[in-house]
Formats: sequence, structure tokens, C-alpha cells
Amino acid sequence: MLRAKWRGFTLIELLVVVAIIALLISILLPSLSRARELSKRVVCSSNARAIGNACKIYAAEPWNQDQWPTPTFPRLNYGTDPNIIYASVDPNVLEDEEQHSPRRYEPSDVDTDTLSPTRAFWMLIRSGETVPKTYICPSSGDTVDDTEEIDRYYDFTRLGTVSYGYQVPFGPVDTRPSEDVDTRMGLIADKGPHAGGDSGLVPDDGSFEINTAPREWQRFNSSNHGGRGAGEGQNVFFADGHVDFEQTPIVGVDHDNIYTVMGDMSAGGDTTLARISGFAPGAGGGNAGPDPYPGEGVFGPDAKDRATTDALIWP
Repeated sequence: MLRAKWRGFTLIELLVVVAIIALLISILLPSLSRARELSKRVVCSSNARAIGNACKIYAAEPWNQDQWPTPTFPRLNYGTDPNIIYASVDPNVLEDEEQHSPRRYEPSDVDTDTLSPTRAFWMLIRSGETVPKTYICPSSGDTVDDTEEIDRYYDFTRLGTVSYGYQVPFGPVDTRPSEDVDTRMGLIADKGPHAGGDSGLVPDDGSFEINTAPREWQRFNSSNHGGRGAGEGQNVFFADGHVDFEQTPIVGVDHDNIYTVMGDMSAGGDTTLARISGFAPGAGGGNAGPDPYPGEGVFGPDAKDRATTDALIWP
């Protein structure tokens, strides 16, 4: 009986096999990469929900009277003062611990001209409701705040250790995060495009509207999911307790942009520092925005009952 002679692969056959494998990898890699991003998006959604639920638990405590975490701040007339700016948005000082350190200590030591909404998140960390890791979106590239003496400080080390923004709690009472706001309002979301110090955050050329394709809105989305100028969207926690991934930032009441303030800002004002001017209706140009402005008439037709539901997620 003759034994069959084994013949190995030729060089050409090996090259064909390698080419086929390379082709399959090139086809599968984008799908795998997309699957990884979608899984990260789910984790991000879970984080936003955990933070929002922690805020609701905080509000449920009898002594908090349905109010979400609100950091201590000087009770000035923010609706008419154009000089108040929010901390942690200047790209030139984002990594400068010396310039940020005052924000971390006693509220009385904070410069009264700067306010930091992320202090509200740190309140939840101090109370044990959340941990620093909760505030990191896995798609963002941010790093977990490694502060060990949690109770000693009142804010995050720097902007790169928090991936989410909070509805500004320093403006009109009707817009401060609480259980009493319009349930359609977004109160927590992936931090906005201004977190990177970008200017031109407001589409003020008249070409943007509710029906504009989501792709055209990408540079006005959070950079957490897709990168700066190419954001695919943002996870938003709404006042009624649900989280959605939204492809555009115009998901507030009456198609309100959750990352901009109405009035001067919606008219293309200075968005780099997010000046307060125009935040409150009837003050500092507050009625210069859309007509009707977001949420007008929610609590009745009388002027004294008018309330704004304007969103400003910051940073």
C-alpha cells in the first residue's frame, strides 16, 4: 500500500490566506470598535442615571425640601450681573492646579466672581451617595479624581476628572434643579462643548433649526462621544428620571439647547465664558431669545406666573 505524499502550502496559497484574513479583519474591526463605543455609551448612561437618582435621594430628605444639591454661593442678583463666570472653563488653566485649588476648599474661600456647578456633584461624593468613578464617562478620556481626603475638599481637582454637567443651580429659582421643575427639563448630561474652551457654540447664522440633520449639530454636542467638534450626541438625565442618548443638544423644553443660555447667549454672545447676562427673563436681555422663550406660560398666562425652563448644563 502506497502512502500518500503530503504536500505543503505554496507561497501563493499562503499569501491568499493572509489576504483573506486581513480583509476579514478590516471588515470586522469597525464593527468591533462600534460595539465597544456602544457598550461605553451604556455605561455612561448608567452613570448619568446613578447621579440623577442620587440627586433625587438627596432631594427626598426632609431638610432639603425637594431641592437637588446646590453649592453655597453668594446671593447676588445673577440675572443682571454680566461679570459672573463659571469656574473650570478656561482652556488655559484647566490643568493648572494652583489656579483651581481655591475652588476645592471652604466655600467662603472661593472667589465670589466664579461659580462651579460641579461642587454639587462633590456634595454627593462627600455624603457617600456617589463615588468619583461615577463621574467618568468611559468614552471621554477623563481620569478618575484620586482625592483621598474626600471630606477636606468641596470640588473636583480639575475639569478632566468629571465628565458630566449639571443644570446651573445659581440662576432663577424656577430653573434650579429640584423635584419641582418641569419634568421635560434635562438636568444632567455629558459635559458640553464649552468644557474644552471652544468658542462659536451657538449656531447664530440662521441655518440651524429643529429639522437640521444631526450630523450638522455634531460640533455643538458633547465631545465625550466622538471627540471635539464631532460629538455623536450625549446622554441626558431628565427631571422625570429617565435617560436618553440624544443626537442633538436641542432636547429641552420647546426645543431648547441644553448647552446654551437664552437671551444674549442665544443671539451669539460671548459663549466662551458663558456670561450670565440674559439668563433670567426680563433681566439683562433675557427676553432677547426665542419668542416664546422656553417654557413660557408653563405655570399660567399671567406675567407674575411666567417661568422659564431654560436649560444650561455646565460645564
